[in-house]
Amino acid sequence: MSLVTQITAQKRAKNRRSVFLDGAFAFGCNINVVARFRLREGLQLTDDEVTTIQLGEVKQECFDYAMRCLQTRLHGREELSKKLTKREYGRAVVDAVLEDLTRMNYVDDEAFAKARATSAAKHKHHGKHRAMAELLRKGVRREVATKALAEVYNPQDSLAVARELARRQAGRLKKLDPLVARRRLVGMLQRRGFDYETIKPVVTETLGSGKY
Repeated sequence: MSLVTQITAQKRAKNRRSVFLDGAFAFGCNINVVARFRLREGLQLTDDEVTTIQLGEVKQECFDYAMRCLQTRLHGREELSKKLTKREYGRAVVDAVLEDLTRMNYVDDEAFAKARATSAAKHKHHGKHRAMAELLRKGVRREVATKALAEVYNPQDSLAVARELARRQAGRLKKLDPLVARRRLVGMLQRRGFDYETIKPVVTETLGSGKY
């Protein structure tokens, strides 16, 4: 058994405490860990309890880092998991933190997918196919990504975006050989993620009929 003989505030981190056992410094921890384990001077701790508290501190550090990531922007569960793992937190700690964040609605793949899809459609002017690829690359499950895209992408809206992108290129393209112009316009729209059914009428409207 070890006796908690002192708990002091750390000078450089107001939210952290130094815990002394049997008169000697044992470990530092977040004030949330102090509260969670009800640490106080005079408390007797077994070796297993000390280990549990130290693991609780690691989890708190992981949680705090995850929250800093989420304060910058929304993250999908898999994307955040990769960031936490790169910080060398153990799998069990990462999973526990992600479960807590999901329960608290800080991590929500459906909301993340819809936000990313909206950004792709309205700000980046990406087609549905490219938006899907980006969501899958972020670790969003296909069924979640499909639902988000169905809510955000309207076929008529996608066609309008493709037409606007083509209109911006029309002047430059019409100076080129017709076949080259078509290939470049098709390639640009394909890279943006538009499907053939959208690309075909847009190219025809912009450059006239022909093969491509």
